[in-house]
Order: sequence, then structure tokens, then C-alpha cells
Amino acid sequence: MHCSPFPSRRAAALLLILFGVVSLEANNAAFEQRLAPGEVDSFIATLFSGETAPRARYAVDIYELLVNTRHPSGVTTPVRVQLFVPAAPADDLLGSYLFAPGSTGLINPCRPSREHEAGIHWGLYRAHTLAFAGQGFVGILPDYMGFEDWDLIQPYFHSESEARLIVDVTVAVDAFLFAETSGGLSRLTRVAAGFSQGGHAAFAAADRNIDFPRGLELHGVIGYGPTTAVDSLFLEYPSVAPMVVQSYRTIYGDDRFDPAQILAQRWSDTLAYDTTRQCVGGIQSYYPGTPAGLFEPDFLYSLRSGTLARTHPDIARVMEENRAGESGHGLPVLILQGTDDIVIDRRTQDRFVARLRRQGSAVRYLVYGGARHDTRQIGFFDAVGWIEEIGQ
Repeated sequence: MHCSPFPSRRAAALLLILFGVVSLEANNAAFEQRLAPGEVDSFIATLFSGETAPRARYAVDIYELLVNTRHPSGVTTPVRVQLFVPAAPADDLLGSYLFAPGSTGLINPCRPSREHEAGIHWGLYRAHTLAFAGQGFVGILPDYMGFEDWDLIQPYFHSESEARLIVDVTVAVDAFLFAETSGGLSRLTRVAAGFSQGGHAAFAAADRNIDFPRGLELHGVIGYGPTTAVDSLFLEYPSVAPMVVQSYRTIYGDDRFDPAQILAQRWSDTLAYDTTRQCVGGIQSYYPGTPAGLFEPDFLYSLRSGTLARTHPDIARVMEENRAGESGHGLPVLILQGTDDIVIDRRTQDRFVARLRRQGSAVRYLVYGGARHDTRQIGFFDAVGWIEEIGQ
């Protein structure tokens, strides 16, 4: 367990909430249900099919919060947060585990919190976070910003927005727990974790660890097949690139991030419509799975040859601004990577790990032979053990 040396930290967090940096009103927090240990085990069984599933040690209370944050458009917008609180003595809690989901889409029907309601299988993110809560972690599962407002889209792979979201949600959850249980997050080992796109979000938060209120900073970061660099993602899993392009052109404008310079004309002409009418499954089926079928030839040549900064300087700067994890944050890192990952190549991950180590992070890098992109299940017990180690 970590103890904060800053006894006024909770008061500071409450002031942040009261004065509008984060908003969490009483009617925006709702108790949903309590799951007994056996019910937790039943809920997570599908996720762990084929792997050893953990047995819940505790019942879990589930809450839904709406936390206001600031969209890059300048609009204040709510974010839906699923909160899982173990019914355990305070001294038995192992830490807090904020999990950022993988890609689901840009618009409201694609919000991760809809997955369990609609019976969709994007990644069973509620089951994943609930599995950690059953072991004694406070589980925090936020949607990304933009999903609650039909006039906005998710700022997909936008580092500043992802980091702001994680900071705001952490502050709000801490205040809520302190008010409800007289025990917030400051005494716990605090970890941000993420799968695929969520890995980008978790590392973006690590880059901005200084933005957390004192006593709520992260102690570590976990990436399950994390995709932290947009240029690599474009080459290795191009079918989701149009969502990135639509997100960035919305944030930065066509002057800096022009779809016509990036995507072949047949895809750039209808980009806004195509990326806002379907969720990730439809996106992956609709767009080409190879770079040559998707990108404008000059852009693709520069991307492959490493000359983008010379030929497309504005686009290159935006992509570099949104590279996550390489600020020299110095946090301990756990990365769980499959050898057969089709979204991020093992060698790309190897290079990311080497850069993190050069920048001062102690990195535990676990590579699972035969595993594909989703290493959350095969690496579950490794992740639990690592959090316990960094919390000692």
C-alpha cells in the first residue's frame, strides 16, 4: 500500500470538483448492484474461455458515474464510468485499476459501456475490470469522451484528451469513494492499464502524470498489446486509420490534417459519413486491410520511407504530438505482448520497450508465444502479481 504524504489532497480534489474542473453531482452517481463472488465468476467466464479464470475473493459493488470533462472542441461533456468496488476491508484492497478499453468506434452507439447492455462482444471490458475487482482492486472503467453527446465524436488516439479523461475520472472517483466510504484512492497503488487503443490512453496519462493532484499520481502503467504510435498503427493495422484521420481532422482542421493528402480519394471523399455510421466491427470490414488499398500513394511512400516530416510536415507533427509513453515519465511499466499479434508487430513493441528503458522506466516485458493481440486473459495473473510488487 502507498500512503500519501499530502493530507490535504482530498480537500484539493473536492475543490477541483466544486469549481468545475471535474463535475460529479450526487444525481450523476448511481448504485447498480452487488455481485456475490460466484456471480462475478459467472460473469467473467466467457472472457476467460480457454484460459484459467480467477476465482473472485470478494463480492463487488457496481456503480455508474457521470463525470464531466473537457472535449478538445472546448465543450464540457459527461463521460460514463463503471466503478467496481470490492466488498472488502480497506486494508485488504490491493490497489486501484483504471482500465482503458480498445477501439469500439467514434459515436454514441459504440461507447464501451453499451457492450454489456447490448450483448456485443467488442472486448468484454466490463468482465475484464470486474475480474480485477473480484481480486480486491477498485476497478475503474471509463468510456472515452464524446460518446454522451451526439454532436461530438470520440477524440480517438488524441493523447491530450485521453490523459485529461484519466486524470478527471481519477479525481472524481477518489472524491466519490471518500464521500461514500471515507476512503479514497490515495492510500492505494494506482495503475492505469489499457488494451490496444487503451494502451495509448494509459501511456498518454503516464506522460502527464504531473497533471494528477498530488497524492493521486500513477504508480505504474500496464499495456496489453498497446498501440502507442499512430504511424506504426497505420502500417500494421490500417483498417482503423480512417477513424484516426477523422478524429484528427476534427481536432486540428483540414489545414493541418487533410484527409485528401492521406487517404485514397474513394475513402477521403466520404470519410466523415463512413466513420460515423458504424462501430469498429463494421469499420474493419469496410476499409481495406492493407496500406496500399487505403492510403494515397505519396503519403504511403513517405510513411514507409520515414520521410513524412519532409513531405507532409503538418501531418507528421500531429502524429508525433500524439505519440504516447515516450516523455521520460519514469514510471514502472508492464507490457504483455503476443508473438502473433496482427495489430502491432512484436518487433515494433520490442523497439518501444527499448526506448522506454532508455528513458528511465523499469519495464517488465512479457511475450507470450502463440498469443495474438489480446493478452489480457493469458496475462491476468502476471498483471495482478506485478501490481502487488510495485505496491510493496
